[in-house]
Formats: sequence, structure tokens, C-alpha cells
Amino acid sequence: MSEDGAPPQTRTAVPGDVQALSELYGECISELAGMRGGPVLMGSGRGSTSEAVRVSFELQLGGPGSMVVVALAAGRQGAVGYASCREYSLDDGTGIVALGELYVLPAYRRQGRGRALARAVVDWGAQRGCTGVDGSALPGNRAVKSFFESEGFTARLLVMHRRID
Repeated sequence: MSEDGAPPQTRTAVPGDVQALSELYGECISELAGMRGGPVLMGSGRGSTSEAVRVSFELQLGGPGSMVVVALAAGRQGAVGYASCREYSLDDGTGIVALGELYVLPAYRRQGRGRALARAVVDWGAQRGCTGVDGSALPGNRAVKSFFESEGFTARLLVMHRRID
């Protein structure tokens, strides 16, 4: 439940959310910066400039194979969290949803908003005929791994990385 006792509210993002989404993305990236694997993950994201982030969200909002959903909080203007995802196909044509980011501001965590966002992504994938959702967690980030497991996710692939000096 949210801080006011009501179920967490989510909705599909609209163009008017792009500024808030860009700010939330910046907060997300700041949290990842000090985590093992974070700098590599950050380098494969939306880009480093605020303009690149804004354009990326604008494109995703208009894309037929992608979706962004926002979490809301009573008494606060704008989003306090978001999830972005896109659909892709495996070699055999099976549809999968790739969860790009799922982020909730720290002050609004542990109130069901992350769960509501994850469920919105799963529902979107089901509506599109996808058979699963892939999410990722940085190594050692037990909280994220536990969150995904509590939502029924299981590991299907570990991505290993070696830096080339």
C-alpha cells in the first residue's frame, strides 16, 4: 500500500512525462554509478546527455514495440517511478519483453509501486502475446534480485563481462 493506504497507481507514460522521466533516469543512473557493474550498464543505456535521454524517452513513447509506465503518489505532481520495456523476438519467433529500467525514488519504495510497475510490464507483454519478461540486476544487488524473485522471476541467463585494457 502507498503512504495514504491506497493501492499504488500507475499509468502509461505520455509526452508530458518526458521531463520527469528524464529526471528519474538521472536518479537511477546516480544510484547505479557506485555499484559493481554499474558503470558498464550505464554506458549501454540511453546516453549521457540530458538531450539524448529526453529524445530516447520520446522515441520510446511513440514506438509500437515499447512502453513506459509511471508510478504516481497521492499529493505529488508527476511520476515517482517508472518502468520502460520493449518487445523482442527470440530466434524461434517467441516474443519476450525486455525490461530496460524499473526505478522508484527512495522515499516512495516499499509501498508497492515497484510491484505495480512490474505487473504493468507483465500485463503489457501478455496482451502482446509474449511468453516472458526479462529483467536484470547488478551483481551483488540482493534487494533487486529479491524483488524480482518475489514477482516470480527466475534466472535464465548470467551475463559475464571482461574489461579489455
